[in-house]
Amino acid sequence: MSQMLAIARAVTEELADCDAELEFFPEFDLRDLEARRVVVVPSGTEYRALARNTREELPTVQIGVLQRATEDDLPGLLLFTEQLGLRFLNRRFCGALCAGVAYDPIYSPEHLRERGQFVSVIELSFRMVR
Repeated sequence: MSQMLAIARAVTEELADCDAELEFFPEFDLRDLEARRVVVVPSGTEYRALARNTREELPTVQIGVLQRATEDDLPGLLLFTEQLGLRFLNRRFCGALCAGVAYDPIYSPEHLRERGQFVSVIELSFRMVR
């Protein structure tokens, strides 16, 4: 199994209290969002040569947070999202250290304004040396 997929599964298990789901094609309709939805998606891997026989592997996993919302809900949802991502910083999953947490976007103003939908993407960056 790919390391990226193994990490994505471990992240999904860690988020069991949020009913997180591992998805490969995360497409949702607003009517599917009666409750908050947390989705984990394996997103990519970068390899860097450190020496002739040593490489650094940098897998990334994205966590999507989706929920019907209004502007009044934004402060609580932003706090939830920020805390969700920071749960992973400096923790190890499948032998990889979570070295970075990025929120891109922390939320989509267009989705909130036009669709009444809170959409946030958290990107976890991991580091492994092999």
